[in-house]
Amino acid sequence: MLTPRGAFAAAEATADVIRALVAARGAPELRTDPALVAHLYATRAFAPLWLDAGRPNRRARDLIAALRDAPVHGLDAADYDAARLADETRLADAHPPATPAEAARFEAALGAGAVRFLHDLHLGRLDPATLATDYDQSAKHARLVALIEELAGGTPIPTVVADAAPPFLQHLLLERQLARYRALAASAEDAAGPSLAIGATVRPGDRLAAAAGLACRLALLGDLAGDAALSADTAGAAGRYDGALVDAVRRFQARHGLASDGVIGPTTAAALAVPLAFRVRQIELALERLRWLPVLPRGRAVVVNVPGFEALAFDDIGAARPPALRMPIVAGQAFRTETPSFSRPLTRVVFAPYWNVPTSILRTELLPKIRRTPGYLAREGMEITRAGRVLAPGPAAIAELARGAAELRQRPGATNALGHVKFLFPNPYDVYMHDTPARDLFRRARRDFSHGCIRLGDAAAMAHWVLGGAGLSGARIDELLAATAETAVALRDPLPVVIAYATAVARSDGTIAFYDDVYGHDVDLERALAGRRRLPY
Repeated sequence: MLTPRGAFAAAEATADVIRALVAARGAPELRTDPALVAHLYATRAFAPLWLDAGRPNRRARDLIAALRDAPVHGLDAADYDAARLADETRLADAHPPATPAEAARFEAALGAGAVRFLHDLHLGRLDPATLATDYDQSAKHARLVALIEELAGGTPIPTVVADAAPPFLQHLLLERQLARYRALAASAEDAAGPSLAIGATVRPGDRLAAAAGLACRLALLGDLAGDAALSADTAGAAGRYDGALVDAVRRFQARHGLASDGVIGPTTAAALAVPLAFRVRQIELALERLRWLPVLPRGRAVVVNVPGFEALAFDDIGAARPPALRMPIVAGQAFRTETPSFSRPLTRVVFAPYWNVPTSILRTELLPKIRRTPGYLAREGMEITRAGRVLAPGPAAIAELARGAAELRQRPGATNALGHVKFLFPNPYDVYMHDTPARDLFRRARRDFSHGCIRLGDAAAMAHWVLGGAGLSGARIDELLAATAETAVALRDPLPVVIAYATAVARSDGTIAFYDDVYGHDVDLERALAGRRRLPY
């Protein structure tokens, strides 16, 4: 047994080897940013973190447990060498490292696994910028350094892990659903596969041979429960599609971004047949994107989820309560004018706005109509301007418009494409939220029809929420909504707007919604994760 003097000398020697190991950048098992590993140990003068007198300490065991629990967060424990490090910990329990070099390698490998895990849980496994996602993560990088210092300073491992995770209710809800759907995917019912040979379109009241299989599937997913399940079982045994079974299909459709009409057409049948392992992967990808989000201050925020075609307003984005406002949206058209993922502060609300027609829309859509249809400009309330001066409509003005010497704008009014109000959060994509007179599109389940901007299903409610929270009275907001002259209101305290992309969204009521990968971004993310490589060390 080492004397205190001998233990001190061994620790000193181990610290020297750790310092040399980190500086040399030659240990393949570290596989992470060497500066972060160096910082972890530099805060302790390179003294061991995980070994006491040559044996793994309690914090080492807590860390191993956290690494092995990485799948709870939608991460892969193998990325952090959890199984190998657990084996080495057991070995070190029985046979402590005999030399400072062995102790240092164990120390550095476990420390590097911790750094990789905290990085991935806090920032995500991929840089969002590589997937055309514009979130400012600079504050999160600084926070990662602080988390590493917490780790080095003795903060309990569960506390550090909780501090690293995204501070949003959605993260907790998604983790719960991930556990649930993993269990469902592994269940005998899912493994056997439901009997869902539905065939032709089925409407309420129709005969359905697969009614019993459908009832089983919906019960498994939670859309059919309790007495309703018993009623549906009876209907299923009789081969009828009616009553509780139809109601359950409507619930299923609503959760999957489909028209909730109870009609089982090809799209609904396909959604019912999706393997639950695929749903598990959707949740994991949604968790990855949640980790990309920038630091958001506690307080009000707007989140737009493009695949779900909805906007949500939160009174407190960091609180464990559901959104104060939820509404449908129309987003950019898939593969043509997609709405980008980014975050910027909302700074102004403009009532009775002019629509300054973008050049791309002018050239590809409106110029042909202007040339082809006499009176088009007057009918649509449009005017040609140059240097802020309105030109008399006619061939000369149209010619100037065509060669880029003039601009086209639409006056405020009933036909204005932006409706009664727009919400500006300046960004390089010229994307904003706005009202719209085209109400029919909101009746569709899939709503990617815009040129990239976000059309709100209830812009008046959004105006009341944004400006009511900024101190304006409801009566004054109503006056502005009824205005005919353009009026801008600046927000004294800008609030964050996050344009997000998630095909799985967990709800506070214990349900989860799944949406189509309308832009193919999940496919891109899956490919990037499969092809990623750790930083060589």
